[in-house]
Amino acid sequence: MTRTLTRSNEHYQWGTGVMASLAVTTLVRRIVSVAALSMAVVVTLEIVFGYGATTTIPSVVQWTCMIAAYIMGAFWWFGPWPTLHQAFAFVVIADVAIFGATITADFEPEVTLGKCTFLIPMGMLAGFFFDKWRLAVHILLCLLGTSIVAVYIVLERGVDTFVAVVLWAPIVVTLTGFVLMLQLTTQSIRSEFE
Repeated sequence: MTRTLTRSNEHYQWGTGVMASLAVTTLVRRIVSVAALSMAVVVTLEIVFGYGATTTIPSVVQWTCMIAAYIMGAFWWFGPWPTLHQAFAFVVIADVAIFGATITADFEPEVTLGKCTFLIPMGMLAGFFFDKWRLAVHILLCLLGTSIVAVYIVLERGVDTFVAVVLWAPIVVTLTGFVLMLQLTTQSIRSEFE
């Protein structure tokens, strides 16, 4: 177990070292920040334009997810580069917040499922910086959240199952395929330099 944790930290440190050597640390922080802030702004606009949750508990969930996204965006913009544990916590919280804000919004079903694409920037961060098990946690959260949303739009919104699958499949393939390709590329590059 100790060896796995050491390897996880080594991989993360290698990734941050590559970023620093290319002088793109600030740029990457800004990109992650803008992704988080975009999520927050979308939820804010939903609420302002009447697409927010219509009952108490979903409203609390939606507001909590929105506030969390603003805080995370500010952290990535103004804060220091996070430790491995902070970055992993950010990805997990962002995954849950994206799901929470998505499932509670009062949108057309296609838009509801389409909002799951906000998980892609989290996958880019996870795919490059995280070891396999942390990446697996992210992928499982994405698959679970996106699948729950797909089932929800079939059961609660009356969308045909075929339509839900046609909407769900490209999102899932993009979420998982892209991060796995990024992870494999990162591992390959790292092994070349070791």
